[in-house]
Amino acid sequence: MWIMKIPRRVLLNGGLAVVIVAALVVAGILLFKPFSAANASATGTQLTGTVQQGAVSSTISASGAVAEVRDASANFAVSGTIATVDVAVGSTVTAGQTLGTLDTSELSATASTDYTALVYANQDLAAAQAQPGAQVSQINQAKQQVAQARAAYNEAKANLAKATLTAPIAGLVTAVNGEVGDATGGSGANSSSSSSTAFVTIADVSSYVVTTNIAEADIAKVTVGQAATITFPALPGTTATAKVTSISPTATSSNSVVTYATTITLDKIPDGLRLGQTAQVAITIATSSADALYVPAAAITTANGTSTVKVVDPKTKKVTVTEVTLGVVGDGGTEIKTGLKAGETIVIGTVVPTSGTGNNNSGTGSSNRGGFGGPGGNGGFVNGGPVIKGGTNG
Repeated sequence: MWIMKIPRRVLLNGGLAVVIVAALVVAGILLFKPFSAANASATGTQLTGTVQQGAVSSTISASGAVAEVRDASANFAVSGTIATVDVAVGSTVTAGQTLGTLDTSELSATASTDYTALVYANQDLAAAQAQPGAQVSQINQAKQQVAQARAAYNEAKANLAKATLTAPIAGLVTAVNGEVGDATGGSGANSSSSSSTAFVTIADVSSYVVTTNIAEADIAKVTVGQAATITFPALPGTTATAKVTSISPTATSSNSVVTYATTITLDKIPDGLRLGQTAQVAITIATSSADALYVPAAAITTANGTSTVKVVDPKTKKVTVTEVTLGVVGDGGTEIKTGLKAGETIVIGTVVPTSGTGNNNSGTGSSNRGGFGGPGGNGGFVNGGPVIKGGTNG
């Protein structure tokens, strides 16, 4: 019979790797402060900790991009040829500042002609009124001509003024579409939304917002005014506080996923933050008082609507099952409203040694050297590695 020989060094190294993995798993749990291991026995090692005090918060995470609080497009309201472009992309402008001008030759000529027509119309009206026996109809006709001439002249003056385009809001110039000598068709007055065809687009950067999409399963927990914390992958270590300022009343659907657009406004703009940068948002949907008591979820067992925590007597080491009332289920712990005191020692789980036998489905190992368990399995290790058991919720 042919037998494959495995070098002793390979066997030793393989066993060592499994031992190292087991050690790292246990070490990771034991270092999860403020918890510790105690009461080692043949049935396992209890992991204990203490009841902590402080705020407990629950958050919803989402992502989006940094944007200006609003923007505005500025367009010439009359036709003409661009004479000057007085700003560039990146310029900071104030409300009313000149953005550009049109050649006023034709506009000035029109205004001059209309002014002359108004003068003649007034002269004709005066003559009609001074004429002896003048008919009322003649005077009224002269008055109508004066009104028409005055309206034409006023329009010509207004068009001449429109040849100078000013900023509708203060902010940062994000786009300039047009050069000296280009013709403009007079696409209308300034608007509060950006347009790729606008002569100049200005972003109001007095504050920044992040618009993100919240899933329909979570949107009922989000309300205007809730606090949020924002981090930026491009700015490691930078955090901004913010608030939810608007929630779209209608949903959008993409790939069968229904979401609601939610706007979060930053309280203050961090140094170095730029428009368009990625933002990670954590919206606080529930929070406890600052002096709340809390324990890790693993310490809580819930059955038939009753929640309990195992409390360890510091002197006798006796474990007592204590009924508790739960509060905010936070990201870093669960609030305990009644049943516990700050500093009490509690059981958060047990590290149970395994026999080191079994298969991948049971997760207890496939040989006396142990193996890694399959999904939901215990997992076997060299000489019977640990299995970590905590509280259960149901």
